[in-house]
Amino acid sequence: MKKRDFVSTSLEKATTKVERKDFYNVPDSTASNLVLDVLGAGADLTQLPARKKQISHGATYEVKTKGKRRLVIMEKGSSEVTIELTDIEKLTGSNKPAKKLFVLSLIKANEQAIHEGELTRDYISFPLQELVDIGFYTNIRSARAGFVSGADTLTSLKIKGKVSKSKKKVADLTKEKEDSGTYALEVLFTGATVKKGQCTIYFNPRINWAGLTQYFTILPTYYFRLPNRASDLLYYIFYLARQNTKEIEERGYFTVGFRAIQHRLQLPNEKGAANPQRDIKDAIEAAIVQLEEEHKATYNNMEFSLLPVCDDKAPIADYLDNGYLKVTLTGGFARSFIELSKDTAKRIAEAERKQERIIEKAKIQATANKIAEDQEGAG
Repeated sequence: MKKRDFVSTSLEKATTKVERKDFYNVPDSTASNLVLDVLGAGADLTQLPARKKQISHGATYEVKTKGKRRLVIMEKGSSEVTIELTDIEKLTGSNKPAKKLFVLSLIKANEQAIHEGELTRDYISFPLQELVDIGFYTNIRSARAGFVSGADTLTSLKIKGKVSKSKKKVADLTKEKEDSGTYALEVLFTGATVKKGQCTIYFNPRINWAGLTQYFTILPTYYFRLPNRASDLLYYIFYLARQNTKEIEERGYFTVGFRAIQHRLQLPNEKGAANPQRDIKDAIEAAIVQLEEEHKATYNNMEFSLLPVCDDKAPIADYLDNGYLKVTLTGGFARSFIELSKDTAKRIAEAERKQERIIEKAKIQATANKIAEDQEGAG
C-alpha cells in the first residue's frame, strides 16, 4: 500500500497560533449523529442498516416503514435511539439545507439556549445575513429559501430513547420516561420563522437536550462554505476526532477507513456502480482536495492535513476495505481540540458527582423521615 500526497504536501507551514475563536464549538452525541445519518441517507433511508452493517462496531440499525412514515432505530450497548420521520418525501436529494441547518442550530444553541445541558430558553435566533456571511448561501434570497426548506425538514423529525452517559448510567432523550406503559416520542424542533430578516428556530422543552449535547467537538469555520460531500466529510472527521482524542494527543493523528467515508458521503455500492472510479474513488478524492484547499484559503497552515493511504491499482472493493485517510491534527488545532475534550470530560464527571450527591442526600433524608415516623408511631 502506498501513500498518495494531495494538497497537504504543498501547504506552507504557518507560525500563527490558531485560537479557539477560529472554530465553531459544536455539541454532539450518538443521537445527534444519528439525526445527520438520517438526513444524509435521504430518500434511500431503507438502505441505512445495510450500509451501517459494513462499518458499525457493536451497533445495530433498523428502518421500519408504514406509508410515508419511517422509523429509524439504533441500538448500541445501553443506548437506544429512535428517530421518526412522518413523511419520507421531506428527505430529497442531498438534504444539504437541513443537515447544515441542524449543525448550525446546535452551534447557536450552545451559544444562546443550552447551558450545562439545560435548555435556558426555547429558541435560537440569527439574521438571514449571517447565512450569507458564513458562506452557507450566496445571497439573501437563496438564504431565505434554504432556511425555509431546511426548517421544514427539521420540524418533521421526532426522537425518543436513551443514550449512555457512562458505563453505568444512561440519559433519557425525552423528559417523559418510557416506563409503566408510557409512550414518549417528541419533535426536536417545534417551529421556525423568518421575520424582518431574522431567523428563529424553536426548541422543544420536553426534550432532554443534555442527551443530545453530551459532548463537544470543534468544526473549522469554513464548514458552511464547502460543497455537500466535502462538508459531510469535514463534520464526520471532527465527530470521529472527538472519539480519538487520545490518539491525537499521543500520535498527532488518527485514521478513517474509505469504506466508512463511502457510506457517510452516500456514494453508491461498488457492486452496482456503472463507473466506480468516477462515482466512488474520484468523489472521495475530490472531497479531500476541497477540504484541504478551503483549509489553506482560511488558515494557511498544516495543523489539519489529510493523507490518503491506498493502492491505486487495487480493485474497488479492496480500495474501500483497505484504504484509509490519515487525519493529522497538530499545533493550535490539536491543543484546542484536546483542551475542549478534557473540559467536556471534566464537566460530565462533575455533573455526575453532583447528581450522585443529590441522590445520596435524598436517600439520607428519606431514611431520616422514616426514622422520625417510626419514633412518632412508637410514642
